[in-house]
Amino acid sequence: MDHRQKEYAKGQKVNYMITQGKLTELKKQKEFEWLNECGSQSLQMALRELDNAYQRFFKQLGGYPKYKSKKNNHQSFTAPQNIKIANNKTYLPKFTQDGIKTKFHRDIPKDAILKQATISRVNNQYFISILVDDNIPIPKPIKAKNAVGLDVGTETLITTSDYVKYPNLRHTKKYAKKLKKLQKDLSRKQYSRKKGDITPKSNNYLKQLKKVQKLHTKIYNSRKDYLHKISNEITNQYDIICLESLNIKGMVKNRRLSKSISDVAWSEFMRQLEYKATWKGKTIIKIDKWFPSSQICSNCGSSTGKKPLHIRKFVCSECNAYHDRDINASKNIRNYGLGQTDKRNSAGTVDYACGVSSSGVTTSYGIVTSYDTMKQEA
Repeated sequence: MDHRQKEYAKGQKVNYMITQGKLTELKKQKEFEWLNECGSQSLQMALRELDNAYQRFFKQLGGYPKYKSKKNNHQSFTAPQNIKIANNKTYLPKFTQDGIKTKFHRDIPKDAILKQATISRVNNQYFISILVDDNIPIPKPIKAKNAVGLDVGTETLITTSDYVKYPNLRHTKKYAKKLKKLQKDLSRKQYSRKKGDITPKSNNYLKQLKKVQKLHTKIYNSRKDYLHKISNEITNQYDIICLESLNIKGMVKNRRLSKSISDVAWSEFMRQLEYKATWKGKTIIKIDKWFPSSQICSNCGSSTGKKPLHIRKFVCSECNAYHDRDINASKNIRNYGLGQTDKRNSAGTVDYACGVSSSGVTTSYGIVTSYDTMKQEA
C-alpha cells in the first residue's frame, strides 16, 4: 500500500501485477525474509484484496483503504487453493504436516469442490470459513401458493400480514448493565488517555478489554442467531415475501432512534432473507421505500394521513375499520408487492387472489395475535 501511494504521487498507476512483482523483490531482501514464512498464495490474495479496495474507492463504492493494524480485533488470511479435509483437520499451505484441528458445524458434501479457506481471529477465537462448490444448481422460482408482507420496526421486530409478530428481544439493552460495569472497570486501567500519550496499556487493561470484547461477541451472536431463526421460518412457510426497501443509513442519523435501529439489524435480516429465499426457490419482492404503507387503510384503500410513532392503533375515517398500525402496514406491503409480480419472472404463478391470507400459520419464535380488522360500532 505504501508503494502504491508513492507511485501514485509520482503520477504512476499501479495495478495488481506490479505489486506482485514488488512482493517478489521484497521476499528476496533480508529485512523481509519473514514473508517467506507465509503461504505465497495468501500474500497474493492480500494484494488482490488491496487492488479491489482501490477499485471500489475510485468507483465511489467504498472508503479509502487503510493500513491493517496488529491491534485490530479482527485478523484474517485466505488460502485460495490446495485445501484438504481429513480426520477433523484442515490442511492448508504451510499447514500440510499436522493440519489444523477443526470443529465443523456441518458436514461438507463428499462430491463438493473446496475452493478457498479463510482463517480469521475475532476476540481471540479462531474461525475457518471454507468456500465450496457443492455442484447443486440454484433452484428456479417455484410456483407460488402463498405470499406474505413484512413490516419491520423497533417496538416489534417483524410483523407479518398473517398477524404474526416477532418481538424485539433488545439484545443490547439486555446486557447493558453488565456492559456498563465492564467498560467502567476498563476505563480505570492504565492506558494512553490523550493523543500523543505514550503510556503503555497495562496487562490488567488487556485482560479487562478481553472481557468487554467477549460480551460484545455474545450480544452479536445472540442477535444473529435470532435473525437466522426468524428468516429460516419465514422462508420455509412462504413462497413470495414482500418487504420495504429501507434507507437505513439515513434512518440511523436520527439521534433518538439510531441505537434502537442499529440493535435490530434490519440489513442483516434482509441479507439472510434474500440468500435463503434463493436457496429454496422463493421470491423476494422489495417495494418502493417511499410507499406510504402506514398511511393507507388496507380495508378500503383510502389515505389516513401521517401518524406519529406513538400511535399504534387507529380507526379509518372512511370505512370505520379498526387497525393495528403494523399489521395494516404489512398487509399494504403484501398487496403492493403482489401488484408487481406481473413485471417479474414469477408472473402468473400466484394461485390465490390478492388479499387472501395463507392458512395454517405456525410460528416457533413469533406471537400470533388474535387481532383482525373489524368494524367499529357507533
